[in-house]
Amino acid sequence: MAQLALDTLAQVEAALDNHQSFLVEAGAGSGKTTALVHGLRHLLATRQAELAQTRRRIACITYTNVAKRQISERIADDPLVYVGTIHEFLWHAIQGFQHQLRIELLAHNQTLRKPTPDLDESLTPGTKITYGDRGRRFNKGELGHDDVLALAYRMVSTYPKLARIIADRFPVIFVDEYQDTQPATIGILLDHLAGIRGTACVIGLFGDSMQKIYATGVGRVQDPRLTHITKHENYRCSQAVINVLNRMRPELQQHFAGTPRDGEAYLFLNQALPKGAERLAAARSTLQAKGWTEQDTKYLQLTHRGIAGTLDYASLLDVYTSRGSFGRDDLMDASEPYAQYARDIEEISRAHEGHDFGELSRLLGVAGAQVTRHTQKAAIAATLRELDRLRTVGSIGDVVDFVAAKRLLRKPAKIRAVERDHDRDGLDEADQKRVDFSRQVRAVAYQEMVSLCRFRDQRTPFSTQHGVKGDEFPHVVVLVEDGAWTQFDIGKMIAGTDKPERTERSRNLFYVCCSRPVNSLAVVFLSDPPPKAVEIAQEWFADAVVIP
Repeated sequence: MAQLALDTLAQVEAALDNHQSFLVEAGAGSGKTTALVHGLRHLLATRQAELAQTRRRIACITYTNVAKRQISERIADDPLVYVGTIHEFLWHAIQGFQHQLRIELLAHNQTLRKPTPDLDESLTPGTKITYGDRGRRFNKGELGHDDVLALAYRMVSTYPKLARIIADRFPVIFVDEYQDTQPATIGILLDHLAGIRGTACVIGLFGDSMQKIYATGVGRVQDPRLTHITKHENYRCSQAVINVLNRMRPELQQHFAGTPRDGEAYLFLNQALPKGAERLAAARSTLQAKGWTEQDTKYLQLTHRGIAGTLDYASLLDVYTSRGSFGRDDLMDASEPYAQYARDIEEISRAHEGHDFGELSRLLGVAGAQVTRHTQKAAIAATLRELDRLRTVGSIGDVVDFVAAKRLLRKPAKIRAVERDHDRDGLDEADQKRVDFSRQVRAVAYQEMVSLCRFRDQRTPFSTQHGVKGDEFPHVVVLVEDGAWTQFDIGKMIAGTDKPERTERSRNLFYVCCSRPVNSLAVVFLSDPPPKAVEIAQEWFADAVVIP
């Protein structure tokens, strides 16, 4: 196994020494980041003097700020390596060409569904084009995230000299998680930077096409200019889990590496039980009898709505979802007034439950309830006990009114304003919509808000499958409930009867989830898969335990 790892790293070194662009296809748990960092260290060891003398740098493009920090730390923040997100790198490359940026921004504006009107008048020669976190405001010269990608592509396509300048500044460019990179960005790298005669830069792509789970990602990259290098090691998963992954993905066979672990893999069909919660309860009971605990087990569900049903806050999610396209985000971010107020209430309740009197005093002190006498302490203790009772049996409206009446927390002005309108007639459409939403939220059982806050604060073993990419856990339970979301259908994907687009999305997401466990994997079907899917899934779990 060590020889396989050595061969992979040696292939990366050989490609770099020969100035050959390459792609490292690294399955889950194979040490992709290790290969990337090894490549960076090899370049620093062999070309450090050359880079320093010519004032050139290596670029490493990442997908997230977390990956950016991890890679920077592993190369000791070497100044000869520029590590940044895709947007940061592209903006770094084009921001100095302001005249050309203004020209291309005017052209880009005309391609949008809602172009900024009269932009040619407001975008004067003195307007500086900038990029930040405020979003798109073209009349002030401010770009959004998507605009940076679009303008970078226009710039290198229109001005070949710019491509030569970038290639000269960065003779080597690495891309982490290449499968999640947008096609236009891959086009910039391969068609314009790697394709330059004489001064072409070397492009190194690191990732896994089967871990593409975002719609905007390029996915598989096949280009004759790239040397393909495949990593077959798996340092994360146990042998039992690797066996399942290899049957699921026969084109990339992985070999066990690292500390020996046999592990476990289980397939739960349970078609004799009613769909949904009863099947989950049966699987959890079986796994707990085998020693799986809530502390070391992660339950992955396809959609947030599925988790909401499991954790009993489906009605609350429905109310916020009906509020608009950002309703769910407002609930999860606690940026909507009721959600924000409930978050503050839960902080007080958690401090009370945990007997954290210092934190409790701080929270109540912020609200103006200074506690100085024993009688005040007794009164507050009685109030908090009543609050705990209401959180279990009352509605959101009951709890909000109680907390405000007892002056534990001041009711937010926006809540007071909308509740004053509850009994008013003749409201306009927008105000009536706010009143209707307020009434709906207040009617929901507060216990649902408690469940939501526990999930949001990561105090439950549940997670959405999109939220764990790159993570690993001792035991993983993948919950499949087809029909909960039209974007995915795991059963039809396994059976091979779905349309190609959805098949790829479902296959990638399922693979990402099943490759998270360090020791043990369980796949639980909460819905009934097609008969062909049952047959194939049983083949995947051939030497594992299939529990009917």
